[in-house]
Amino acid sequence: LYTKNANQNAAVAENAAINFLRTHIQLLAPGAKATDFKLADNVLHRGIRTIGFYQTHLGAKVVGGQVSFRFKNDRLFVIGSEAIGHVEVKTGLDFLDRDAMLKTASKWAREKMALGSFKFSIGERVVLPIWKNSKLSSTHWVQEMTIETQTPVQKMKIYVDSQNGEILQSESLLHYAEAQVNLEAPVRHPGDVYSEYPARDINIVVDGQSTTTDQNGILSWPGNNPSELEVFLESELIAVNNQSGSGASQTFNITPDQVLTWQANDDELLEAQLSGYAHTQVVKNFARTLNPGLAWLDRQQQVNVNISDSCNAFSDGDSINFLVASSQCENTARLADVVYHEFGHSLHANSIIRGAGSFDGAFSEGLSDYLAATITGDPGMGRGFFKNNDPLRHIDPANRENSWPDDVGEVHFTGLIFGGAMWDLRKLLVATHGEEQGVSIANRLFYGAVQRSSNIPTTYVEILAEDDDDGDLSNGTPNICNINASFGRHGLRTVELELDGLDTSPPKTEGFEVSLTTQGLLNACPGDRVSEANLLWRFEGEDLADAKNIPLAENANRFVGNIPNASPGQTIRYKVELEFADGTKQSFPNNPADPEYQFYVGDVEEIYCTDFESDPFLESAGWTHGLSRGTNTDGADDWMWGSPQGAPESGDPSLAFSGNGVVGNDLGGPDFNGLYQADKTNWLRSPTINIENHSNVRLQYRRWLTVEDAFFDKGTISVNDQVVWENLNSNNGNSSTTHHSDREWRFHDVSLSEAITGDEIQVSFSIESDGGLEFGGWNIDDFCIVASVGELCGDGEVNGNEECDDGTSNSDVTGGACRSNCTLPVCGDSVIDDNEDCDDGNTENGDSCPLDCIDESASAGRAGCQHSSAPTWFGIFIGLLLFRRRRAR
Repeated sequence: LYTKNANQNAAVAENAAINFLRTHIQLLAPGAKATDFKLADNVLHRGIRTIGFYQTHLGAKVVGGQVSFRFKNDRLFVIGSEAIGHVEVKTGLDFLDRDAMLKTASKWAREKMALGSFKFSIGERVVLPIWKNSKLSSTHWVQEMTIETQTPVQKMKIYVDSQNGEILQSESLLHYAEAQVNLEAPVRHPGDVYSEYPARDINIVVDGQSTTTDQNGILSWPGNNPSELEVFLESELIAVNNQSGSGASQTFNITPDQVLTWQANDDELLEAQLSGYAHTQVVKNFARTLNPGLAWLDRQQQVNVNISDSCNAFSDGDSINFLVASSQCENTARLADVVYHEFGHSLHANSIIRGAGSFDGAFSEGLSDYLAATITGDPGMGRGFFKNNDPLRHIDPANRENSWPDDVGEVHFTGLIFGGAMWDLRKLLVATHGEEQGVSIANRLFYGAVQRSSNIPTTYVEILAEDDDDGDLSNGTPNICNINASFGRHGLRTVELELDGLDTSPPKTEGFEVSLTTQGLLNACPGDRVSEANLLWRFEGEDLADAKNIPLAENANRFVGNIPNASPGQTIRYKVELEFADGTKQSFPNNPADPEYQFYVGDVEEIYCTDFESDPFLESAGWTHGLSRGTNTDGADDWMWGSPQGAPESGDPSLAFSGNGVVGNDLGGPDFNGLYQADKTNWLRSPTINIENHSNVRLQYRRWLTVEDAFFDKGTISVNDQVVWENLNSNNGNSSTTHHSDREWRFHDVSLSEAITGDEIQVSFSIESDGGLEFGGWNIDDFCIVASVGELCGDGEVNGNEECDDGTSNSDVTGGACRSNCTLPVCGDSVIDDNEDCDDGNTENGDSCPLDCIDESASAGRAGCQHSSAPTWFGIFIGLLLFRRRRAR
């Protein structure tokens, strides 16, 4: 709107503004009159003339009501209105007198504001609008009053309701000086560079009055004069507790706009406190980006520093704790990575969605390493720990990375499996999406695993669930190829499979077929192609190193291989290993405590069998259970019969192996969590079973067992109170974390004969737990006591396809006149038998092992496999024929 001379002539501009206001009053101030607006100011500055009007009603000023106009180049080009529309206040009212209002204001100052000595001054009567949820709620006649105090220094305007004396609103009239307060701390460790960290929300006393800095470390105080202040390492969200003396505080003189930096000046104990606060502040703020609604982050974090010990730090699930320096190790509160790592444990404990995730030590170590690494951007975690720049652990090593289950052991070492997988995923996401978005996605997926994973193997599925965008994992997720590549590299990629396994089988000339069908491989992901599939097998009792390898033939997603025929009485162990195009591997079964399937060769006679489809605890069925150690609390003896419920915390199955019924520890369901209890030993015992006239008696059943490493908790099988099997004890002290975790129904064959002394047996299953971690325990189905019939390797008689039988097939020793699988030793088969000095499997002369497998210099005069050159060829030929004949049968 053009108005000639509006910029040069104030009166011209004012008249133009008034005319515009009159014309558009219902737009700018609905319900008001143009005459309600009084000129407040008319200013020309830098080519813009600004004219402002304040609003009145019935002659009284309306608090906050105003309209403004701006002219440039004689054109009205901006209009602003904060006018209060439809002001409604009652007229003809009786107002309180001055003394009555002073009385109510004084009461408010003492009781509500806790003010001591104060004085009032009376202003004018105005109209006050009250807003609720950004909407005008009501308007009131109020009396403006000003209140001043000296202790603390304060000056504020209050609005007193003219009818009842209620204090409706107050606002400070003081102008404050400001200064920046920082804490100096090492960025990573004392040998690294230092930085200044804003002292956010920290407690400060200024001129004797308590206050705090703001979120940016800015301190404000009344007036504009230099002041004395005392700084404390405490806020509503963080408290540093010095365990080697009194808590740190420092007095400074400060002037407005100064930048104050609290330095430690090479004082270890003081710097530990400054660093502990600064880096807890960093990691706590970072955690809010992962879960802004996590209530735990609003609690005061206890940071205990300078504890009298060395080379460690710890979290108790809430507080974080750091130790003083030694000649070998740095004070751990001075190490940013260690502060972030220990906070990670507490964040984990307080982020778990109960009933979905659970606290696993190795997983928590891995996620805490990743948390530190993603904050610093450096996969070398814990630099400075040993007073140099070397990392304490590296989640992206240049050589070999940790993989599940091969590198399961000490918890920090095991944790590198997840930490490494997450860092690899972070790198791939950055390469795909760019630095900022890639890191953001990685951290979001990471926190999904923190909330819902129960251990390291479950993280893969939880990462996929967090990444999914349509509630259907079968069609992939936006970042599934990157997830598969990174987690597969660490043995965590889950390939769905159907394994046609074996249990008990008579000898077969064609051998024993094992087939594996894979599901979930995506053609769109380059790394999903299976480049190699192998079947590894060995006889029970042979060393793992003696396992034979059979490449599996592939047809579409089905892989097939045959274990060669074996003599009756043999138990064979086997597993399947897949290697993908990206170099990652996966083994089946996926249970580091029992990494091989079993099957038994031979015909068996059933002595006693039950599939638990009827109640085994009826008196007529004969099964019993009880508690032999621990307080008999509710559910202490938790053996149950019924359908398994697949309780999420337990790792239990959701279906029986056959039919509907199983027996097991705490099967889940209403009022049960699926876990066995702490500090208890309970047992399940079969009825008495008559085995008269039977030899080579065996237990064969289906098992789904989850139990902590036997260093802590034992799952055992006994016959007549003699233990015949128990879960693995990794013997790594408190770092024993090779837990027995079946993820499928497993066929389990256990020889009982050596433990049997009479004609009757009872088989018992038990769980012996300590006071810590608990799992799902036993799930048992299709229980059978059987006896082998027919030819048996190890019975001292050569029968059927046995080449020999010296009655020692149960020995762990390979070699001698007759091998443990009832075959004869053969020179040239790569197995060094007792009557051989070497055997490299080579049928050519000229190497270090002679063709007769005898080193003449070491075995002069020795019998067996010692031939001249011509008979040597004949002997080898005969040996190969024997081998070939045996394989063909």
